Amino acid sequence: MRTVACWTLLWMLAVPLAVAANTYSAYHDSTAQTSTALVVSNAGGEAGTATCSVYDADGSLIVATSVALAAHASQVVFVDDLLLERGATTWGLLRLESPMDLAIAVWISASGVWVVAENLEPTGADRPIVQIANYASTPNRTTGIGLVNPFDRGITGTLVLYDAQGAIAGSTEFELEPRVARYVRSASDVGQEEAFWGLLVVDASAPVLLVLEYYDGGGALIDVDVLSAGAG
Repeated sequence: MRTVACWTLLWMLAVPLAVAANTYSAYHDSTAQTSTALVVSNAGGEAGTATCSVYDADGSLIVATSVALAAHASQVVFVDDLLLERGATTWGLLRLESPMDLAIAVWISASGVWVVAENLEPTGADRPIVQIANYASTPNRTTGIGLVNPFDRGITGTLVLYDAQGAIAGSTEFELEPRVARYVRSASDVGQEEAFWGLLVVDASAPVLLVLEYYDGGGALIDVDVLSAGAG
């Protein structure tokens, strides 16, 4: 999501988002210093086609392409090859639609260091969603927070950061237009300048893709986690 010297492997095993075709939502980073490759595998016994749509952080469609797969076959789509240009907003939602059952992996690279992110499965439930995670904003570790709307409707919500004692360290309300992504710096964007760490809570009108980037004290990315609300 920002300039980092690393590779990021994001495993996206998703479930349908309550539409006729199976819809899979993932996160891509195609900014100037990073590259994204999408591995699409047909988990079914029949051939089929998937449509891959790449959106920018403002929710606008950058490009869409079709991926034809034989039964149990896999194909790599290099997102960079689909783009005419890259910039600060070429990151956000990556959507695949297909009648097939798919296994999806998103690879993001910069300079040979690997970071593995564990992910939950998206859900299309039309109900308020609360998501939780850990964060840190200290001299030794900081957290970048991305909020991505995977839907064609708007999402509203509140991001609250609690400190280690359980007090609110900061909060911000957000409104995400369809397919829009927003980046939050855990300290400066919630009006907090002192070091703090603890619990992060997102309370939203629908599930968001919650992207957590963990950096060390020198600013190097050490882990990425992409979370989505589980079914329930």
